Formats: sequence, structure tokens, C-alpha cells
Amino acid sequence: MGSNLESAIAVLNGFLGDYLRRTTNGLETTMQLVREGRPVPLAAALPADAAASATPRVVVLVHGLMSTEGVWTMPDGETYGSRLARDLGYTPLYVRYNSGLRVSENGEVLDGLLEELVRRYPVPVEELAIIGHSMGGLVARSAAHAASDKGRRWLPLLKRAFYLGTPHLGAPLERVGSVVTWALGRIDNPYTKLIADIANLRSSGIKDLAYANLRREDWEGADADALLQNRRHPVPLLPHVRHHFIAGALTADPRLSLLFGDAVVSLRSATGRAVARDRCSPFPQEHVRIMPALGHLRLARDPGVYAQIRAWCEEAA
Repeated sequence: MGSNLESAIAVLNGFLGDYLRRTTNGLETTMQLVREGRPVPLAAALPADAAASATPRVVVLVHGLMSTEGVWTMPDGETYGSRLARDLGYTPLYVRYNSGLRVSENGEVLDGLLEELVRRYPVPVEELAIIGHSMGGLVARSAAHAASDKGRRWLPLLKRAFYLGTPHLGAPLERVGSVVTWALGRIDNPYTKLIADIANLRSSGIKDLAYANLRREDWEGADADALLQNRRHPVPLLPHVRHHFIAGALTADPRLSLLFGDAVVSLRSATGRAVARDRCSPFPQEHVRIMPALGHLRLARDPGVYAQIRAWCEEAA
């Protein structure tokens, strides 16, 4: 499948993914691990070529909304995964998934996928790391929460988590979109109501970004017509994991950076600087890096971001 078609399907899944699931549409993307552009089947032992190159250190990369694993590709054709393989001996695997589903639904599936990976892996896994871009970081945190009371094998192996432009406190753009859609739907005009109906078609995954919902309890039973209702439940960072946060800033001016962030996610949200209204505890700030003049998508494929990831890996080791 060509990369343009894959990208188009990823956008479709991101915007209408829950509808594709409900209608059993063949264009829905099923969550899977990918290596060198090919799915890695876990129903049996890993393919011979994957098994031959397997190392005890595994890094799993999780893309964001409306993306595929292609988002990680840098101008030289490498990815953070391929560089970690060359520099530090990690085996990289990439998650491809339907980003229009609820974050908690994708988290539950990722939990099962990682457990199966550890069980089927050809050598004992000694260390697992996860790199999540944008929504991918929320899916990773949701997976850890889903695994926390199940006695999973993969969770104690998780040593490092990297969150790149992840909206831990929610995305203001989605909250603004919710307000606009709500207002348009209440204007007694067929055209504005039509626009509101079309806007409301956006997926549950997108709506979850408003307040960074990670658990089923955050959305089950909620009033679909309620405006700006933050129902999120706490999901503490796992204490045995080293959590690293990289945020983008469009400008080096600290005041403008605080206001605009990477143009999609604010600095406060990307670094977890929570206050009481966020219904979340503030994140520790010792492993935070703000990258000036770097937009949201660039966070997934920038040499400077990779240099920071590698430095943290080496520091932790």
C-alpha cells in the first residue's frame, strides 16, 4: 500500500474511526505492531528475520492522531527507533492503530499487545521503553493504567517513557471546537445546524483530547450534550518508570511560547504543569525539555529531539 494511501486512511480513521468500528468498515485500522513497514504477527513466533535481530532492549513507538508510523521518518530516512537500534542496541517496533477510537479503548488493546509481545519475544526482554507522540503518549499512559491491576509481565519491564508534545492536561483547540460546535447547534438556522452536525461527526478519540481522558470512567455515562465537562479520573505516573517530557515551542520568546506552545499543544499541557481544575497532580519537572522553534509534527522527527532522547537513555543507564 502506498504511503499516500496509508496517510489518507490514517486521517479517515482519526476523524471517523469510531464510526468505522461501529459499521465494521474495512477501512478501519486494527492495532498492530509494525517493523520496516510490515505487520509483525504475534499469533505465533516472530518471523525469522525479526527474531534474528531481536535484542533484550525493546523500544515501542506510538504515533499520534491521524498518523501512521511514517510520522517518525526523518529527512535522512531514519527514525528515532532506527537510531536507538544503531546507537544503544534497542530493537524498535512501531504501533499502528485507529486513532479515532477512545484513548482508553486503544490503551486496553495496547496493554494486551505489549503483553503478547513480551510473551512471544524470542529472547527475554530486560528493558522496555515507549516513545509516544501527541495522542500516542496518552495511549501509552492508558495502557499502563489498564495493566496496573492485572499482574502483567510487560509493565515491570517498562523502564522509560518519552512523551513528545503529549497533551497531558488536554488540548485547548478541541475545547474551543466543542464550544463553537455547541453554539452553532443552538442557532435556529438549518445551515449552522448542518455545520454543527458535521463537526459533531469528529471521532471520540478527538473528543477525548479536550481533557486528556485516559480511563473508561472519564467518558462512560457522560452527557453527550454537556459543554466543557471535565470528568477525568486521576492516572498517576508509575513510580518505577522514568518519565521524560519534550514540548515544542514555536518561538524562543517565553511569553509567546507559554501562550501558543507548539501550535497544537500548550507548554503547560505537554509538561504536566497541572493546577486544581485539571483534576491531575502536577508532574515532576526534572526531566522536561522545551524545544524552541519546533512545531507539533516536527517533535516526531527532529535530530535535536533524538539527541535528547539518547542523552536521557544514556544518563539513566
